[in-house]
Amino acid sequence: MNKVGINIFVLLLVLTAFSGCTLVDYTVPIAGMYDRAGVVEKNFILIDTITVHAEEKHTISPFGIKRTVEGAKVTYSDLMLEAARVNADDIINVRIDMQTTGETTFVDWVKGWERTFSYTGQALAIKYTDNKNDTDGKELAKR
Repeated sequence: MNKVGINIFVLLLVLTAFSGCTLVDYTVPIAGMYDRAGVVEKNFILIDTITVHAEEKHTISPFGIKRTVEGAKVTYSDLMLEAARVNADDIINVRIDMQTTGETTFVDWVKGWERTFSYTGQALAIKYTDNKNDTDGKELAKR
């Protein structure tokens, strides 16, 4: 083998040694696992439309060295707490919107930037009514 061939071989050997081989184990869910999840139909009445607001502030220092996030997003739990305040049992038709201020450019990355995200969550608060046909899922389990 000549010197160029040896250099190429060594280079390929080094590249192979430093490149990581990743073994990905994809698992498949058990057959029929999701077939038994059923939804029980229940009658309900509409109590109110609830709204929750939250704000989140992202600050990035120059060159992205330090990142801070203050505040919070609207979550399902926030909407459920608001529904409990109006004596509702559950919520449906959940919608969470996000609005942001400002835009970032390369210059902003160099000097740092601050962006505010405003979240508004809305849902319908409902209360379940008594229903003699309510099976609590027993009939679904038989299927």
